[in-house]
Amino acid sequence: MLAWESLPLSDRKGRLGVTYVRTVLAQAALPNEETTGGEDHMAVDLNVQFPAATVRVQIKCGIRKPNKSGSISVPIKPTWRDRWCASKVPVYLVYVRLEKGEPPDWLEHPALATTVHARAHWIRVNGMSAASVSVPLSNRLSLDTFATWNQQVEECFGEVVSA
Repeated sequence: MLAWESLPLSDRKGRLGVTYVRTVLAQAALPNEETTGGEDHMAVDLNVQFPAATVRVQIKCGIRKPNKSGSISVPIKPTWRDRWCASKVPVYLVYVRLEKGEPPDWLEHPALATTVHARAHWIRVNGMSAASVSVPLSNRLSLDTFATWNQQVEECFGEVVSA
């Protein structure tokens, strides 16, 4: 433990997860806003701005192992589910899976780059009714993800604008 460490492990994971997703959003040149601590009553960590509307994103981060079915199961609270279902725009759950379990191993800093030992996967969670969600490993968070999210938000308004 370092002398200045003050964040509990769960908060460290949470910060890393949000930062990871915001880094991919920066790569995609998408504006986004993080929900201020204490104001996350909609069970949303980020709002991502697309031209038609903003989508909501809940981020979870941890070391859950993939299931044999090719997904990662993430438990969800009934209050989160209720709030997501009330949304008229898409809500996505992103699970950032840490490939190494201990904080010093999450990132490496060799001379030419910083390596983050994590990957993220997503699923749309509007209309969920179960106590957990299975996040498919095939839904890897990448630049291509945001074209899908943009199309889904446009579908909420009855039109899809072709690129």
